[in-house]
Order: sequence, then structure tokens, then C-alpha cells
Amino acid sequence: MKIEACVFDFGGVMTTSTMPERVRPLVASLGLEWKIVDEGFAKYRRLMDGDFITIDEMYSKIWQDAGIDVPAEVTAKIVEEDQASFLYPNLETLAFMRSLKERGFAIGILTNMCSSFAALFRKHFTDFISLSDATVISGEEHLYKPMRAIYDLLRGKLGTEAGRICFFDDVEANCRGARDAGWQAIRFSDAKQAEADLLKLTGEPGAGA
Repeated sequence: MKIEACVFDFGGVMTTSTMPERVRPLVASLGLEWKIVDEGFAKYRRLMDGDFITIDEMYSKIWQDAGIDVPAEVTAKIVEEDQASFLYPNLETLAFMRSLKERGFAIGILTNMCSSFAALFRKHFTDFISLSDATVISGEEHLYKPMRAIYDLLRGKLGTEAGRICFFDDVEANCRGARDAGWQAIRFSDAKQAEADLLKLTGEPGAGA
């Protein structure tokens, strides 16, 4: 089946996140091992992505689970660094998206992010957003990947059959969610790899033109 639309995740795809490097020193200053934060993200981040809790509440739950009290100003600095770490556009991905658009593909954006970060996304990633024919942000819909409903929502906005959509995400669970919704999916490492894998999927250079 011919691919007609390419849909992109945000974190790790449209951006080169430096979050661990920016946040690790602040976490270490609290006397916490990084794995505690990692485990907290695994437990709470999707709830934050769906706007069921705020990012501040997510960190408060992580501190509570770790049994420590963190001053509000320290949490605020960690939140600031967490969000700032995602504001580095991946220009190779931008060039890939532009190429796909020129070759006739519809472009979509499907991202897990809280609504408070969405304002920063729209401010700093206008070049990416301008290419998109349909965008779904998890926190604005109270859904999150890999829930089936969020894929169906974007597919409806694109007006494209599920099997004609290819999804790029750096998280395998989100790729599986797309496949379960009937989409094609490619786990993203970098734009060069993503384009090579897309050409294998479509079977011809410049597919979609």
C-alpha cells in the first residue's frame, strides 16, 4: 500500500534533547541517584503528558516517592531546565520533513507533551509546525501515546487510511502503538536512517512524489 502521509514525534525526533545533562547536576545536588528520576518518569510522565497532572506535580510525586523534601525553588529550576532541554531543533529532521513535503507526502505531528510546554513548542518550532497538515498534542486532548485513540484522532485529521501512514518515533512502544492502529512505523535514530528505512518501505527512491 502506498504511503501518503508521514507523521513525526517531537522529543528525540524533531529535537535533540539534552535533558539528562542539564538536569543531572541538580538531581545530584539533592543526593539522589538518577535512576530514581528515571523510575519516576516511567511511573508519572505519561500522566503529565496527558495533562492529568502538571509537570510540577510530577516532580513532587517523584520526590515524595524518594522520601525527600525539595524546596520549591529547586523544583522550579529543575522544571525550567527540563523544558529548556527540549528547545534544540533537529535541523536534519527539519530538512527531511521539507523533502517529504516537496515529494508530495502529507505531514503530521503526533507528540506527547503537556499543554504548558505546548506554548514553548509553538514558539520555538514554527518551521516544523508550518509543514504540518495535522497536529495532535497529547496534553490538549487528555490522551497520550501509545493509546489507540490518539493515533485514530490524528488519522482522522489527516483524512488518510491508516495503512498509508508512516510514523517516526524514537520510542519503540509508541511505534508499536502506531502499528496496532494499522499504521506503518519506523523507530527513529536519525534523519538519514529514517529516510533510508522509508525508502525500503516504499520500495523506490523519491517515493510519494
